[in-house]
Amino acid sequence: MAFFSDPLTFKIASMAGVLAVLLGSLIAGIFYRGKDGERYSPLNHFISELGEEGVSAKAGWFNLSLIVSGLCLLAACISLGLILPGTLARIAGVIGALCALSLALVGLFPLNLYKQHAASAMAFFRAGLAMLILFTFVIITQPEGAVRIPRLYGLAGLPGIAAFVYFLALAVQRNKQSKALEAPAESARPRVSRISIAEWAIFLSLVLWFAVLAIAL
Repeated sequence: MAFFSDPLTFKIASMAGVLAVLLGSLIAGIFYRGKDGERYSPLNHFISELGEEGVSAKAGWFNLSLIVSGLCLLAACISLGLILPGTLARIAGVIGALCALSLALVGLFPLNLYKQHAASAMAFFRAGLAMLILFTFVIITQPEGAVRIPRLYGLAGLPGIAAFVYFLALAVQRNKQSKALEAPAESARPRVSRISIAEWAIFLSLVLWFAVLAIAL
């Protein structure tokens, strides 16, 4: 437990997780060519399409980056749950660990394995929202004399919470018409997709959140 309760563990694990997924996404995005030869765009492509075997040229790299990132962030979430004071922080750490494991499973089950992939992805989105809400509350309400992270840094979780809520609302609406996370046929792909943008907003806000807290510690 002493290893995980060391702030250095959180710093190293969180930054390693962030760098792994950023690098994997960047490499896969640069080399991506869709079924009609189109380049990747965050405006109308799901993140998971970077890992679609048989379509994305660097799918293997991307999926591996999700697995590595998930395992690193698993350690980071456990660490943060032990560093912050109180029982609620421990609960947030457990939920964060489930979120990180779900991220690793998204890489293990790429978009081609839609049923397993969708289940893993939705577990990630739901656990991620709960994790951010709890950790944000814990950081903002730290008692006097037990402040591990300046309370103001708790606000860094708000963009992520908003992105998660917006994405899940769109996913529920989309699921009434089709599979919520299924990539559309190229002929039906919109030039701008709100749900794709919301997913990327989650990605960027989580990367920022982990990076900000690593600096704050």
